[in-house]
Amino acid sequence: MTDGVDVALRLVDGADGEAGTTVVQLSVDGGPVTSALLGDLGRIGDLTTVFDRGVGDSEREQAGERLYSALLGGELAERWAELRSGASAGSPLRVRIDIGPPELRPLPWELLRHQNQWLWRRPELRWRRGGVDDPPSAEPTELGPLRVLVVVCNPPHDDRLLAEQELASISSAVERSPGRTHLEPLDAPHDAAELADRIDTLRPHIVHFIGHGMARPGAGSPVLVFVPAHEGVDDWELTAEAIADLTDWKPMLVVLNACHAGKADAADWIGGMAQAFLDAGTRAVVSMQGDIASDSAVAFSTKFYEELGHSHPLDDAVAAARSHLAKRTGNTGSWALPVLLTRCAPDQVLRINCLPPPDSSLDDIDNCKQYVELSRFVGRSDERREAWWTLDRPFASAGGKERPVLVIGGYSQTDSGRTGRSGKTWLANWCLITWFLRGHHVVSVDLRTPLRPPPEVPDINPYARYKDWLSALRLIRQEATSSEQLCRLPETAFGTFNAVLNHLTGAATLPCGELEPAEDEWKRFDDEIGDPYDKRKEAIFEAFRDALSTLTDGRPLVIALDHAESVMPAAFTDVLYKWLVRPVAYGHASPLRLIVVARDPWLNAVLPEADSHMLGRVSVCDFDSDQFTRLTRAYGRRLGVPPDDGFEALLEILRDRQGPYFDVETFDRLTGLLRDWREARKLGAR
Repeated sequence: MTDGVDVALRLVDGADGEAGTTVVQLSVDGGPVTSALLGDLGRIGDLTTVFDRGVGDSEREQAGERLYSALLGGELAERWAELRSGASAGSPLRVRIDIGPPELRPLPWELLRHQNQWLWRRPELRWRRGGVDDPPSAEPTELGPLRVLVVVCNPPHDDRLLAEQELASISSAVERSPGRTHLEPLDAPHDAAELADRIDTLRPHIVHFIGHGMARPGAGSPVLVFVPAHEGVDDWELTAEAIADLTDWKPMLVVLNACHAGKADAADWIGGMAQAFLDAGTRAVVSMQGDIASDSAVAFSTKFYEELGHSHPLDDAVAAARSHLAKRTGNTGSWALPVLLTRCAPDQVLRINCLPPPDSSLDDIDNCKQYVELSRFVGRSDERREAWWTLDRPFASAGGKERPVLVIGGYSQTDSGRTGRSGKTWLANWCLITWFLRGHHVVSVDLRTPLRPPPEVPDINPYARYKDWLSALRLIRQEATSSEQLCRLPETAFGTFNAVLNHLTGAATLPCGELEPAEDEWKRFDDEIGDPYDKRKEAIFEAFRDALSTLTDGRPLVIALDHAESVMPAAFTDVLYKWLVRPVAYGHASPLRLIVVARDPWLNAVLPEADSHMLGRVSVCDFDSDQFTRLTRAYGRRLGVPPDDGFEALLEILRDRQGPYFDVETFDRLTGLLRDWREARKLGAR
């Protein structure tokens, strides 16, 4: 539960039925109700135009004072003052205002003003609109990451709104802490079916719309307008009436960050569009009660998602974003435009949790460079979801099947085989940190790493470019027990394996009975000993799998084998695949799970086609050039360097020079060109 005192302000029609009579009911923490008549609001029409162009702060101040005087300036004034006197930023009044009469809903209650203070900006007050809260859910909190779908209603390069900047700012805010949020953009869906299909497939906790609201001809009520990017596809509209049956999945939160290209009745945005999402099952909606400039929409989203990224309650996040808007140069009342409408307590809206495995904590992530650097991992939303869900699907669905082995391949269309970098390691590490935050033990093994045998073992070359199967096995053990691992495995866990290995490297027969745990004697495996059925290797790998499978109390243990091409192809296919990868793929080594990471050509040569149905596979290649501007902006924001006019001009020049693809090293090359990026990289900006 959140700190503070819950206050309900309810506006209801008077019991005597007299026209224009409205009663204000005040209650605290569900206790007794204190009632008073709503005071005189004057001409309501004047209050609904305070966000129009040309209206100044003085008019908004007067409107706010009129609203306060009518709501809390009469018989409730003393009780309200008493409540405020005991509130503080650390223990605020959390006020829910429930507006019954339809004619009062479009009024700008967010402008409430008293004694030269805007009440919706006060740190000791948290405001929202909504009816009586649904009771707290009895369901357990859902494991993250938070899933966010950002729907850009217009083509990506539509200059009428700063959709690309808003998307980049949202991405930077929520994905700067790796593994806690999964964000996917949806650009200009060509019809409602495409929109609904993406929502039902991803099942996002948040759906954020960026676009234009329009007045429906002849009705005045608003619609969201979608302008598909494909020629020959007509524009289409999403109406409030269509929301109820739009999707099977109901997001927890909907954000309508739409500027109104045509003036629509604010009541239809708040009581129509937003209420339609609530009636359909959404727990809360953030919408705008008037035209919001595109740059203000970007600023609001940036701060709002930064606060959500720190796990702050929804009303705290909206309040922080509201204050951020108020501090901006040229503020024209935009801070009062956001409306938070709820059907449950704000801390019940996004019930998403991270649950690292036992003896681990979120702070451990900051000690592992490979995961800290993921703050700069941009794009790849489809590949991220496919890879993540292969080993650990967050919900059951028709056609969805988990597989214990994930293969991450890829190649570069632009480097002709020089480096082969396409982001495979980034993707593998992102998956590992995601699974870690879902309670899995994770181990990352770079198979290029030199072995570290004891000094008295001179006949093993630790720097061999290509490893045999036994060197690969020893390297997995070495890295799994390293202090640099996020989930370090104890060296003692491999004692029995070491004993079996010591015996079978030079013996023809399997050991009789259980062996005492031992240290590895670092013997070479003697292939000259007759063993036509590879029983010795089978027993070694069985002991190795047993060591790994008994360490985690039944929780999944995910081991990533990165740069698998560092293993000799025959050693991988004939031994490692046969006795380690294949048993895991067929479910014979639960709860052990594997990721194999290498270039596509190498994987195609070593993986048996007969087992392809048992392996999840994701391929990561270069980026399409139409993503260049979007991803470069996002990368700069991840470094903490928002784009300026000079940067935007450079992007235009570089975009025109792109071929059909660009590779992941483009960001490193740009860092070399841009001083602000270089300095941010040096500082390790996150």
